[in-house]
Amino acid sequence: MDNMDNYLIDRETLTKLVDELIKRKPLPAESAEELNELREKMITSLDDKIGIAIFSHLTEEQDAELNELLDRGDTSEEAYKEFFDKSGLKIDQIIADTYKAFSEEFLGGQDV
Repeated sequence: MDNMDNYLIDRETLTKLVDELIKRKPLPAESAEELNELREKMITSLDDKIGIAIFSHLTEEQDAELNELLDRGDTSEEAYKEFFDKSGLKIDQIIADTYKAFSEEFLGGQDV
């Protein structure tokens, strides 16, 4: 599943997006360790929300095809790239929309 996550959005990009939000509204942490823990939770949360958003756009047929791919054990990044390229989903737009909603939620009405 890691290859799929990396194909959809990589860890470096997630980290940059979260760090940008933290610059605009610092996390309420009392230590560097606590700050890093909260930051990691945000990265994981954003990654999860992006995955859920993308998978919610799959048709039943595409969902079955993806499950077939996973059942075959073909978890290479190339296999996921081929699947999502054929899917017709606008992955970048889904990621942007999900990030916008995540930002609005985190910033709580600040200029987003």
